Amino acid sequence: MSRRTRWILLALIVVLVGGVAALVLTQQPKLDDARSKVDTAWKPLREQLPLRYQTLNGALSAFDAAGGTGRDVSKDLRAALDRWDASLHDGDAGTQARSANAVEAQGTRLVANVLGSERIRADKAVTDALAKFATTTPNAIAVDGYNHAVRDYEADRTDALAQPVARVLGFGARPVLALGTGGASGGA
Repeated sequence: MSRRTRWILLALIVVLVGGVAALVLTQQPKLDDARSKVDTAWKPLREQLPLRYQTLNGALSAFDAAGGTGRDVSKDLRAALDRWDASLHDGDAGTQARSANAVEAQGTRLVANVLGSERIRADKAVTDALAKFATTTPNAIAVDGYNHAVRDYEADRTDALAQPVARVLGFGARPVLALGTGGASGGA
């Protein structure tokens, strides 16, 4: 290999390393800030959702007492509520949001099961508990703020320049909060 080729190769390596360093130095702070905004926007929801899920747990207990025990919807909702509780102790905002979405989906499924069963729908304890769940919603402004922060973070995270940095440095996706039956729209 000639001396000139070595110098060209060395120059290319220096330019490549410099480019990568510049990319990381410019994109990582932007991603950090966007993820921090998501985490900050999640905090009010983390404080409000436990009450909502306590009322859902009451609705599940009423459903079970009305003859729903042993149904898949009962088992799946109980498991989702358990994962939610565990995420409050051991999870980050992303894990908690994913757990909340699973609870919301199972809560919607419970409502559909109640509405689809004439016998259980006729049970006043079940319908009262579901009505309480439907009216126990987190602040719509907090939901919208969180979902907006997630969308901004995802736009930053999936930007052409930031995407390789996000992938290498562990800036994973964050879910929007999708409230189920009786919840606010959460749209931004």
